[in-house]
Amino acid sequence: MSTMATRKTPLLFSLFALVVGGAIGYGIGVKAEQSTSAPNLQACQQHLQSQTERLDQRAEQYQALVTSNEQQSQQLVQTTKDLTAITEQMEKQKADFAEQLALLDQKKQQLSVNQKKLEVTKKKLDTEVVKLKTTTTKQQVVIDKSQQYFKRQAEMQANVKETQASVIELNQAAKGFKKACDEFKSGNSWNWVSKKDCDNYDQQMKLLKEKQAVLVTQQQALAAINVEIGKK
Repeated sequence: MSTMATRKTPLLFSLFALVVGGAIGYGIGVKAEQSTSAPNLQACQQHLQSQTERLDQRAEQYQALVTSNEQQSQQLVQTTKDLTAITEQMEKQKADFAEQLALLDQKKQQLSVNQKKLEVTKKKLDTEVVKLKTTTTKQQVVIDKSQQYFKRQAEMQANVKETQASVIELNQAAKGFKKACDEFKSGNSWNWVSKKDCDNYDQQMKLLKEKQAVLVTQQQALAAINVEIGKK
C-alpha cells in the first residue's frame, strides 16, 4: 500500500470510532429511558445500524480510491520507466547519428583530397599528351623527311646505275672507234671511213668524260644522302 493510503487509514478508523462511540452513547442514554419508551430503543438501534452501513459504504469507497491511487501510481512508475527507456534510446540514436555525420564528413574531406589529386594528375596527363603530340609531330616530320631521303636515295641509285651503264656503253663504243682510228694513224688505212672513226672516237671520248663527270657527281650526292640517312 502507498504512503497516501497509510496516512488515510488512521483517519478512517478515527471516523469509525467517533460514529460508533456516538451511537453507543446514544444507546446508553436511550437505555436509561427504556422503562418509559421501548419504541425509542428500537429507533436508536435502527439509526445505529443505518450509520454503520453508511460508514461501511464510505470505507469501501475509500478503499476503492486507495486501490485506484495505487494502480495510478504503478502506471506512473511504469510510464516513467518507459519514458526513461525511450529517452535513452533517443540519446543512443542521437549519438549514432552524430558518429555517422562525422564519418560522412571524413569521407567528404577524403573525396575533396582525391578530387584535388585527380585534378593534378589530369593536368600532368594533359601536359604529357601535349608533349607526346609534339614528339609525334616531330617524329612524323622526321619520318616524312626520311621517306623523302629514301625516295631521293632510290632515285639517285637509279641515276647512278643508269649513268654507269651509259659509261660502260660509251667506253665500249670508244674502244671500237679507237681501233679503227689507230689503224688510220698507223698508215695502214687512208680512206675517209677510217678518218671518220677517229672523229667518232674523239666524240665518244668527250661524251665518256662528260658521263664520267656526271657519274662522279651522282656518286658524291648518293654518298651524302647515305650519310644523312645513317644519322636518322
